[in-house]
Amino acid sequence: MNIDKNKSNEQITIKLLDQKDWKIVKEISVVSTNQFGVEIIIGVIIYDRQITSDYKLNDDPEPNQIKRLLDYPKQELFTNDELDELILNAVKSKFPKSFIRSHQVLWDCDKKRYDYLLKRPSEKAFLEIRPDFSNIDIYSLIGKTYPLFNKEINIYQDFTLESIRSLFFTTNCDFERRESLIAELHKVVFK
Repeated sequence: MNIDKNKSNEQITIKLLDQKDWKIVKEISVVSTNQFGVEIIIGVIIYDRQITSDYKLNDDPEPNQIKRLLDYPKQELFTNDELDELILNAVKSKFPKSFIRSHQVLWDCDKKRYDYLLKRPSEKAFLEIRPDFSNIDIYSLIGKTYPLFNKEINIYQDFTLESIRSLFFTTNCDFERRESLIAELHKVVFK
């Protein structure tokens, strides 16, 4: 076996990304049940959000530094706002056991990791979020138009491509805040 000694001593480095490139990546694991009744992850929906003063990894209140580092970063420290809940609820409308995990992308190696994960086979799906008209007099809506969020997204394969083919996820958002919520949804970057 011939080992190049120069390569084994090669220094590997990481680089902090420019602050404008810092993101929180959200992974929604789409959970289904197989023919044996076992819950399995059939695919993953990935999107990212810009880190801001309101949307970030929050400080860990754990006083013991060792305990803080054991499970860093804890999922409960990540911000999950109404937009994240809308997206997850749309997926849960079809696959109720689905769940979300969050990750920071601050370093070039974090970005490479997600770029690598995005090379998996995927299928197209649609995500639709529309205003909730359930408490509105239906006759008052005649002839009016309302915005909705309808986006083609990718589901990355974790099981079979057939299991994630031709999916459509939908949920409703608050009628009174529909315009601002839908405008904010358009800022979410689906991968």
